[in-house]
Formats: sequence, C-alpha cells, structure tokens
Amino acid sequence: MAWYTILFIAVCVLFAIKLILSWIGGDFEMDVDLDGIDDFDVSSAFSFKGLVHFLLGFSSYLSLRANMATVDKINDVAQFGIMDYFIATFCGVVLFFVLFCGYKLAMKASQTPKRPEDCINNSKGIIYINLGNGKYSVEAHTIAGTTNVTAFYSGDGLEPGTEVILTKEGNNILINTINA
Repeated sequence: MAWYTILFIAVCVLFAIKLILSWIGGDFEMDVDLDGIDDFDVSSAFSFKGLVHFLLGFSSYLSLRANMATVDKINDVAQFGIMDYFIATFCGVVLFFVLFCGYKLAMKASQTPKRPEDCINNSKGIIYINLGNGKYSVEAHTIAGTTNVTAFYSGDGLEPGTEVILTKEGNNILINTINA
C-alpha cells in the first residue's frame, strides 16, 4: 500500500473519531478562554484539528489521482509530478478553510445571549402597566426568553395589552407601535 493511501486511511479514522467524540461529549478542547466568551480565532484553526483537515484534503486528492487511469504506475506505486503535489496542497488548503469557516459559523450560531435583556432589540412585547411620564412596564418576548422591562414611549398613551416592538438605543429601551 502506498504512503498516500495509508495517510488517507489514518486521517479518515482520526476525523471519524473526532466527529464521534464531538457528538457524544461535546468538542474537547485543551485550551482555556479566560474572558468567558466562546470564540474561535485563527489560532484555533492551526491545531491538530486543522492539520487533520488539511491532510484529509491533501491525501484524498493524491489517492484519487493514483486511482485514475492516466497515472503511470511503476511497481504498483503511482508516480506524481510536481503539479500533482501543488494541486493536492491546494485541495488541502481549500478543505482546511472550508471546514474552518464551517466550524466558525457553527460556533457563532450556537452562541445565544445569556440574558433576555441582551437581545431585546427589535423584539415584540406587550404593554403591562403605564408607569406615567412616558414610561411603561413591558413584557418583552426575545429569542432568549421572556422578561419584564421598563421602556419609554414619546407618543400618546398606550393601553395595557397593546402589542409593540421594542428597540434599544444606548441604555434606553424605546417602544414603537405596530401599525395594524
């Protein structure tokens, strides 16, 4: 068996093990993020996971190229030209960046704000109580849950039970009416 086939099989096994472990127990990482925010930067890509992704693309191209009829075989080992190694490297880099961007997108999608107040902007709410002077107690329905907030409205008085849209400007939450 040729070296590129052995590399391809080994990398596929490592990729499968990593995939199964991430499904079973989450993504095991040995680094610690002290600021408490889940992030995924370029230094996370240049790791064992990134190396596996690159080698998967690199070795898969060489294995596929060796099985094509146009490759000259001497002693059952394919003879590759310099262009084949450039293309294999390119395939490895492309797979590396595609999976890096996929992981980054998945990490971003999995992060939701911890508090409903953090995602109040453009969420719907229902007027609960008129507190006077343009202040209202509003039950806000956000993607992170339901919370009661104090919001401001500059127009005429709103009745309890009125559905509104809440927007956040600085530290203030403003009420916009829904035009029916």
